[in-house]
Amino acid sequence: MIKISIIVPLYNVEQFIEKCVSSVYNQNLQHKEFELIIVNDGSTDQSLSIAQDLIANKPNAKIISQQNKGLGGARNTGVLNANGEYLIFLDTDDWLLPNVLGHIVDLAIDEKLDILEFAAQGVNTKGAILYHVKNKSRIYLSGCEYYNAVRYMNSACNKLYKRTFLTDNHLLFLEKIYIEDFEFNTRCLINATRVMATDKLVAQFLQSENSITRNTDEAKKQKMIGDILFVIKITEKLYHKHVANKVEHNFFLERLSFLVATLFYQLLKSKATYKEMNTLRLQLIEDGAYYVEHKIFDDKKNLFRILLLKNFWTFRIIKLFVK
Repeated sequence: MIKISIIVPLYNVEQFIEKCVSSVYNQNLQHKEFELIIVNDGSTDQSLSIAQDLIANKPNAKIISQQNKGLGGARNTGVLNANGEYLIFLDTDDWLLPNVLGHIVDLAIDEKLDILEFAAQGVNTKGAILYHVKNKSRIYLSGCEYYNAVRYMNSACNKLYKRTFLTDNHLLFLEKIYIEDFEFNTRCLINATRVMATDKLVAQFLQSENSITRNTDEAKKQKMIGDILFVIKITEKLYHKHVANKVEHNFFLERLSFLVATLFYQLLKSKATYKEMNTLRLQLIEDGAYYVEHKIFDDKKNLFRILLLKNFWTFRIIKLFVK
């Protein structure tokens, strides 16, 4: 029985792939209990060659090569080719801690969970721990109720997903967009009926300077802004389609408020003018999509919402002093 499939997208990360793959094989699972699926997403460096050498004598590992579809598209290929009862997404510059998968996958199987969230750490290139996110909960019979009560991460990489839960509900990532994890998890949570959190520390995520949230490339910042606007629109459609009770109502309002706050935070970072930001604000108001009244669980984003988004004129003052 294959308990878990580890899905690793591969794109021009030759310096990281060995540590990632090694961590997969340093687990308290027999090789017949897991499979490693590496999706080569059109790499142009030595990533593919290195990966082939790393799995040469590992019959439970395979590489699938495809034309570049982005992180979401690579993960989708992994999902559609997986055989495990559960799935975990592991980015190539991240790694699993030793002997952790057996514990969490057995917990997910025993409790028949759709989603199990686990603890993770962010580390920098020198190995220093930048954050440690953990939580613990009972089993919730609604993904929205779980989300409203348990604060964890928006990442898709700190979760186990039941494979048939994803495939039966046609839950795949949108391709070639940023914040794909946030959008994907919104759809997952509105469909989930058994969700739980464990404080078991499972993975460490490398926080590199090339991360989109820290990257200074102007084209990438503009794409991020466009993608957030796109996700706001599709999340709004889900909101109007799925809301049936107060729990779902609060779930969507928090998600939408987070997106709006993230949008204007990115605009501020990209040095958009006050006029540009205000024009967008007025357009969102006209579309009924300027969600700033609902509390955001992220404390920094919530303060941003209260001080700036609800008092938009303060942006004009900031622009006078921040060049």
